[in-house]
Amino acid sequence: MKILRFAPLLVLAAAPIVHAADSQACSDETVTTIARWAGIASARIATRDADRLVVASSCKAMPNAPGTTIAAVAFDSLPKSKNPDESRKLQVIALVEGDKVVAAERSVVEEDAATEIGENSYRIDTAPYRLTPDVRAFGVVFTSSARGPSCPDANTSEELTLWVREGSRIRPVFGTNLYGWVSVEGDACGPGAGDARSEEARMTIAVEKTSSHGFADLSITAHIAQTQRKNGDYSDTGKRTARTIVHYDGKSYGIDMFRNFWYSPAAMKRFKLRRGHDTAPPAYSTTFGPIASVAAGIRNASPRTRRASRAE
Repeated sequence: MKILRFAPLLVLAAAPIVHAADSQACSDETVTTIARWAGIASARIATRDADRLVVASSCKAMPNAPGTTIAAVAFDSLPKSKNPDESRKLQVIALVEGDKVVAAERSVVEEDAATEIGENSYRIDTAPYRLTPDVRAFGVVFTSSARGPSCPDANTSEELTLWVREGSRIRPVFGTNLYGWVSVEGDACGPGAGDARSEEARMTIAVEKTSSHGFADLSITAHIAQTQRKNGDYSDTGKRTARTIVHYDGKSYGIDMFRNFWYSPAAMKRFKLRRGHDTAPPAYSTTFGPIASVAAGIRNASPRTRRASRAE
């Protein structure tokens, strides 16, 4: 997902996608409050006028502050491009108390073949990410509704960004994909595709007891399933886990929506041969267009993301 700013989201554990319409719906009042904060609506705007601009939304009360609502909203309020293949959405991640936005971050998401915001693209994650005794992060998970590449060598989805509040602002401190898939041997699809092997991983996040620069370390555990296609028949060939630790550097844990620490030696070798370097390229990552690659200088952030925030 192309994003001109914004892109954090994160989950403590991989879980089935939760549709905002089912359990994380936003009230009309919350949407209108955010629309006014973002400058796309006047103080007199009718709720129905704000609603018609909403592409996607998800809201959930903050467990340690029930009077505060965490919201992720995308608005179709920006000027239309003359190019029919280009589309931009305004994305806002906000903390709302009553009829006031108390902290927020906004960005412009540039949609493309890999990144598209659908009505169920957002999920709020309120797992207990206690980074310090006084700092609890919250997560936003983004899932693109775009079809993506038809026959990739690797893919990712479910982009999680963790946010922390600092006064009237919120900032992303960590980002990761929660799902990954990679072709290990053979062609996954296409004319003449024969026998092949692939692996897929579901990522979970945990808060560690150790810390760096004042914030607790985070562990990412990949639960990997191996699959084989032989003579047209598919079978599971094994399971394994891989784990890595990320450390806070004073600004961020790093935002990387195409993590490959879990790749097997065979998968890494395949990419060295095909790509000419030692890491799988993020060509198919949606990069949480709106939520994860926000701050300039964050390691592994999307090159297509630029910050454009506002706080009141």
